[in-house]
Amino acid sequence: MSNVIKLMKDKFDQLDSHKIYTGNGIQRTDIFIKDPITGETLQRVSNKVIVAGSAFTACKHFDIAPSIALPNYNTALSLDQSVASAPETISKVCLFGVGIDGCGAESSQVYDVKYSKWTPADMLVPFKYVNDTADLSAAERSLYFGRKIVTGKVAYYFKAFEAEPVMHQQYIDGTPIDANLYNSSNTTEVETYVELRLKITNTDCRDFFKATTGINTAKVNTITLLDAWAKTIDGKVYYQDIQPLTKLNIQNESLFDETKGLDIFYHIYY
Repeated sequence: MSNVIKLMKDKFDQLDSHKIYTGNGIQRTDIFIKDPITGETLQRVSNKVIVAGSAFTACKHFDIAPSIALPNYNTALSLDQSVASAPETISKVCLFGVGIDGCGAESSQVYDVKYSKWTPADMLVPFKYVNDTADLSAAERSLYFGRKIVTGKVAYYFKAFEAEPVMHQQYIDGTPIDANLYNSSNTTEVETYVELRLKITNTDCRDFFKATTGINTAKVNTITLLDAWAKTIDGKVYYQDIQPLTKLNIQNESLFDETKGLDIFYHIYY
């Protein structure tokens, strides 16, 4: 008797411009960038899982080790207190970063995200860029990470989420499901998503531009979600093996106005 070999492949249909299958266990994302004062939606977009994110997700699903060691931001940025060792705590999605490689000079020139590329280290914008004589407080250091000492300055390249991730499981009309789901007569489709809240305050990122190219050039046009594992050194957390999970390129968001902030709401559907 001959063996029969069948190749099986999960497939998700494209729904609309804000409901696109991004692959690798994430069906789609819906991301709202809002004015924190007025609540106005400035942009509504969808991001993309990139190669390091695919490896992270696959390894989590099957408890296997990655086949190759891709570069991380600890090494690329020469971050303080970086170690080259096996994870000592659980690696998880816990940080985000911003940069300036996602769009051309005109807001219509948003670049397509390439699956095999990340935001280069020299295109990341640190959230905080302070004098080395006036470092962040202990409370601030529980929010800002990726610390690097520069000549006369201290940069913090990454920021923690504004709130803990929250999972939602509901019918698509917003009605929550419960443990009786399998016996329910409700035929409405069900969805599962995790909500993340990210925040760029009216003081984030500006000091870097002031110290380099000038406040008139202050902007961001790419946002990346990152996974890492935490190591406590001298009472402070230093994230290790910081890797990009997803990348989102957006229209230029100018930060010239020092009263402007951005609230970013991620809905990641599974």
